Amino acid sequence: MLVAIDGPAGSGKSSAAQAIAGRLGLVNLNTGATYRAVALVALREEMDLGNEGALIAVAARMELSADGVSYGGAHILEDALRSPEVSAAASKVSAHPGLRRVLVERQRDAARKAEVSGGGAVVEGRDIGTVVLPEADLKIFLSASAEERARRRALQTGRESELERISKAMHNRDKRDSEREASPLKPAPDAVVLDTTSLSLESVVSRVVELANERRNNVRKSS
Repeated sequence: MLVAIDGPAGSGKSSAAQAIAGRLGLVNLNTGATYRAVALVALREEMDLGNEGALIAVAARMELSADGVSYGGAHILEDALRSPEVSAAASKVSAHPGLRRVLVERQRDAARKAEVSGGGAVVEGRDIGTVVLPEADLKIFLSASAEERARRRALQTGRESELERISKAMHNRDKRDSEREASPLKPAPDAVVLDTTSLSLESVVSRVVELANERRNNVRKSS
């Protein structure tokens, strides 16, 4: 089965998706890492973030799998993708429609491979249920208050002293992601929306696993 998990930064997507995939015995694919990886390479090579052609050339060398993202055959470490600078750059490069088309195809290919070889995947991102995998068996949209999301990101990156700056950066990214013309951040019409502000990770994971098992059982009964 394919489970789509969408939501803004700090909503708990990554932690929840990893745990859910483990419980369901599925592959976990983090599509946001592909945009972060393009942004990281662009920053390292001092590229113009407005040069879509150059960014597409970088994306063409990207590969997404359960192990993460590789660029030109070399694995990119997760820690390198989580800095505020990379997050801000990722939001900017992800606004390019041409780049999104290239990466969406990469993401779909990875999901299809996971379906064939491992029975399915839990795919997380910002437009999985609406664009990447509109046919997903279960669509989840995670949300949380702006304050809670900033606090989580500060803890995740070990930058608690920069909470105000992180909060402002996340606000700006939310605005860009929700207002962009190409695949804006929003729940799919048939998505289950969960506000995780006051929920523990275990509560979120248990609820999604419960929903996924219900879908599985319904498919078995109908077949």
